[in-house]
Amino acid sequence: MDEIKKKNATISDVARLAGVSMKTVSRVFNNEKYVSKDKKDMVLKVAAELKYRPSLQARGLAGSRSYMIGYFVDKSIGDYVSRVLRGVLKQTNETGCHLVFDVLEERGDDQKLQQILNSVKFDGVVLTSPVCDDVAVLEALRQHDIPVVRIGPGVDVEDMATVEIDDVSAAYDMTKHLIEQGHKRIGFVKGDPNHGCSLDRERGYAKAMREHGLPISNDLMAPGMFSFDSGRAAATQLLDRADRPTAIFASNDEMAAGILAGARDLEISTPNELSVVGFDDDFLSSVISPTLTTVKQPIEEMASEAVNLILEAKGNPAELSGKKAVLDYALVIRKSVQTLL
Repeated sequence: MDEIKKKNATISDVARLAGVSMKTVSRVFNNEKYVSKDKKDMVLKVAAELKYRPSLQARGLAGSRSYMIGYFVDKSIGDYVSRVLRGVLKQTNETGCHLVFDVLEERGDDQKLQQILNSVKFDGVVLTSPVCDDVAVLEALRQHDIPVVRIGPGVDVEDMATVEIDDVSAAYDMTKHLIEQGHKRIGFVKGDPNHGCSLDRERGYAKAMREHGLPISNDLMAPGMFSFDSGRAAATQLLDRADRPTAIFASNDEMAAGILAGARDLEISTPNELSVVGFDDDFLSSVISPTLTTVKQPIEEMASEAVNLILEAKGNPAELSGKKAVLDYALVIRKSVQTLL
């Protein structure tokens, strides 16, 4: 194997060392069916050890596919986008594809995207909020006949695939968890209104509060933008008064961290005087103090599934029409919630 590494490894090298046929190797890198998991894992393992990468040019000449996948985001890049990017990169690397990543600065302006689409032939494109709900972007991709997978959109689009979790149920379960710990006055910090999941998470919170006969009032709600600073501002709005909530549910972990900071500014102890929960299970949630109870959203797995759907479509947008993958979420219980029972 060391000798092979000194030269450019070929598909025959991978097949020989993996103990499979060259056709099987080709099927693995084309993400085709009828390859057992054991064989696929062995091919990918040998290919990684040999640093083998299929020739995109040769594969493109062999058919109509380009093995290029796009991921386009808006300018508000944070931990969520970074985790999606890691998931997309992992899957494109494993399947021998290349990724084109770019930032679309202005909502509704498809000029930059049109330039990219005119210069690169894509097998498919992955979009996340708010870009995945941008009508101009979606129409540009339709015009170029490109398969699209949208992660966590706010609006259903029948001719494109969706990968998501059930944000309503996840927010409901987290709110219910706070209620079960004895909290009755529970604040909620909304997410960026341009993101589809924001309204769903608010709906889940409201549903749990109503079903348990608890009040939902304006003085328990605060706006947010999925940022640390907006969480800190929300903490001031919700906590700087006598009838403050005993718990606050932030629509993402970054805002929850801002709430913890805002509580410290007001000399309110967490979780002894205030419980705080978040959403996403970012890296931040396990290192801040107190560690954050949150909803674990499998972001990287969602990104990988989006790439898989694109590869299965083989360049045909019609193959993605109406497809929806709903992944599981989980509550992660840490130390930011005080039981009042």
